[in-house]
Amino acid sequence: MAATASLMELSDSSGSSSTVIQSMCHVRASELYPKRDLETDEGPPTLEPPTVPFVPLAGESVEYLGRGSNNTVLALSNYRFYLKVSDGGSKRRRGYQDSNIPLGLIEMVEIKDLFYLIISCKDARTCRCTFTTNDLCLEWYKRLTRAIIPPKNVQDVFAFAFHAWAIEDQCNEDISLNLGHDGDDDYFMKEIERLNISVLSDNSKWRISKVNWDYKLCATYPNRLLVPSSITDQTLETAAKFRSSKRVPVIVWRHKGNGAILARCSQPEVGWLGWRSQEDEDLLKAIAESCQNKSKKSKKLVVIDARSYPSAVANRARGGGCECPEYYPGCEIRFMNLANIHAVRKSFHLLRQLCASPPDLPNWYSLLENTRWLHNISGLLHAANTVAATIELEIQPVLVHCSDGWDRTPQIVSLAELMLDPYYRTIDGFRVLCQREWLDFGHKFNDRGQGDDPNERCPVFIQWLDCVHNVMAQYPCAFEFSKSYLVKLAQHTYANLFGTFLCNSGAERKRTGIGTATFSVWKYLAASVECKNHLYSSQQDNILWVSCNVRDMNLWRDLYVGPFTEGPQLTKSPELCNSTLVMEGVIDPMVSNGQPIVFNNESPCMEFSKTEDVISLDDRDDKSSDTNSSSSIIAEENGIERHLNSTNNVLNTVDGLLPLVDDMQNRLQQLNLEYKAREAALQNELHVTRLVLLRQASHRCNGVEATATLDMNGLSLADKIDDDVSVCSSTGGETTLSWEPVEPFDAQPTLWVPDHAVTQCMSCDNKFWLGRRKHHCRSCGKIFCADCSRNLVPLPAEQLYEPVRVCEPCFALGTSRTTNTSTTTTCKQAFADDQKNVNITLQPAPSN
Repeated sequence: MAATASLMELSDSSGSSSTVIQSMCHVRASELYPKRDLETDEGPPTLEPPTVPFVPLAGESVEYLGRGSNNTVLALSNYRFYLKVSDGGSKRRRGYQDSNIPLGLIEMVEIKDLFYLIISCKDARTCRCTFTTNDLCLEWYKRLTRAIIPPKNVQDVFAFAFHAWAIEDQCNEDISLNLGHDGDDDYFMKEIERLNISVLSDNSKWRISKVNWDYKLCATYPNRLLVPSSITDQTLETAAKFRSSKRVPVIVWRHKGNGAILARCSQPEVGWLGWRSQEDEDLLKAIAESCQNKSKKSKKLVVIDARSYPSAVANRARGGGCECPEYYPGCEIRFMNLANIHAVRKSFHLLRQLCASPPDLPNWYSLLENTRWLHNISGLLHAANTVAATIELEIQPVLVHCSDGWDRTPQIVSLAELMLDPYYRTIDGFRVLCQREWLDFGHKFNDRGQGDDPNERCPVFIQWLDCVHNVMAQYPCAFEFSKSYLVKLAQHTYANLFGTFLCNSGAERKRTGIGTATFSVWKYLAASVECKNHLYSSQQDNILWVSCNVRDMNLWRDLYVGPFTEGPQLTKSPELCNSTLVMEGVIDPMVSNGQPIVFNNESPCMEFSKTEDVISLDDRDDKSSDTNSSSSIIAEENGIERHLNSTNNVLNTVDGLLPLVDDMQNRLQQLNLEYKAREAALQNELHVTRLVLLRQASHRCNGVEATATLDMNGLSLADKIDDDVSVCSSTGGETTLSWEPVEPFDAQPTLWVPDHAVTQCMSCDNKFWLGRRKHHCRSCGKIFCADCSRNLVPLPAEQLYEPVRVCEPCFALGTSRTTNTSTTTTCKQAFADDQKNVNITLQPAPSN
């Protein structure tokens, strides 16, 4: 709920003024962001009116609803465009699937062929809609074109309406658990302490400058800057005038081992006349000297220029340029020859066209090479490798810049930090890395993704995430987050559901109040179960030396090629005939032994028209193991919803999108749940063994009485013990258990199986150990575990008039021949009745 107050200044005769609150009014979210009425297209009279194919989010309102060709349903809201394929037709069997596209992800809408509407997205995906008439196609083209126009006021973005309605409703538990604000987390000081950067002592080499407080010096830089202690604020202000957009060189990271630092800035404004700045030269010299070791001479500062040398020289015509070696004798300049945003944008458009082409093109990989997308990824990783090797192996400080310092510079710097520092491979560390290098240092997210100028648009952040994806492919156990994390982050960079990536700088975000008026994407990703990597090993704290050859690059299929929503793939290809069919993606591939369910298919290929027909195959086996049941209990207790590998079009309740289906992570999660279930079972058996040993010790006590019951977690011994008593102790000792006589029946003398002759239960075949003890059935003499011989019944034929342990078959036989079935009872019940009248003292047995 938002509140507004109007202020009025009152002046008296003396001229003094005072400010008073004239009125205070509360504005509800429904008034601040009202929902629009639904407009439904008129369809054929033979068809029922379409219904909204999804559950709207908080603040989301469906504005247009209609039908396309082949009975598809189209819905357009203030957050997304949804195309639902007909449920029962052959369209799904031919591979057509639903499209669920946030409006912020749509880059362009075109009408290329008659009745065909083409939607091109900012994550390289393409959606094609078909209509029955050209007028209807043109009408939806106009609707989508109006919907994707960037709002002039940032507060008109859906993220503000979503936040206002969600806070006002407070009805969705998922929203309260998974969403939140960035808060006042001071990551800057935590990073200073973590990197062992001394800034408080008198002889510190670095200091924290507040020359940019309230963004007075540079609007695209953070408030606090880490600089050498010998550099004053006046020197920084003068040096900033020599750098493009006043983006002065500052320190962002330090190697804790050798002390080498990593700094960033923009290009120097040398121009054709070869201007120079003494303050800028002193600043770079001070950065190199701040890394000087007492026992070693200072090394040169390596300047990594992301551009090629011709491009850097050509920038002098526009007032830019590069550092002249004559003016910077303590610097070594290396050029990385990386493509600029215009070349990257062109490469991305070619990649999107390729991904929208038919998948059976014979020269698909040749066309992929022509896009040069993988070449650009390889170049970025090579530049990051160069920075990492310079700091780690050559032990030299590094300064990175490009032209403006907000595109290629954050790509190189953040990749190098990801390779050098294992903290940034954790979920929290990756958040800090993106917050500092991309958000606080002013990457132009709005201009690169949502801006009006098409020449400013470029998927720079998506390209960097693709580089991270390739690093993860080479080191799958080094990252705490999974590839689903990267896919979700890429989608919500443009989806406008969260306010994290709105505006161009921290100054704009602070001025518009985005931090408190919208939700943050970081808490949502941190709370998401599918975003965690179950292969992660925190012991892998080594440097990640990435192979940056083009042949080692992988296309990010999960983002570029995968559908917006995964539909059930029920079509059988001819190659699968007379082969083994693994029902992955349709039913839960988990059985008692932890192996996938496999059906031997020796008949011709079969098609499933309904998902329920396939899922019902799993219901034929009613028998489940203890491990499976325990796993489900653990999953429920941990709040983990084990969804099927099949995507049954269940959208995420928080962001309205479908989670990425990752079979490997799902299987690892199942194995983890199985492990926890087995661990819990072993702990239970050890606990029962301990209680048995304590009871045996109490039986050895001679005539000592005292209070009480063994209370373990609030339960009495009668509730905890599972009657795992050995043969010698089951009938030993005095007891007051009452019994009623039963009719004896004829029986032969029982021959007991020797203890040493059996190593596993004669019923369930589980092996015996300290926690799973041997128990004789007093009726048949065979040896069972506690689970298979937990019942007690009197055996008068064996001169056992008190209830004694028997196996399941003997218990069933005994109850059928007993005239009064009420005399049978379980061990727990008998012990509980006895405990009401008897107090036991547990004391250690006297030592011999």
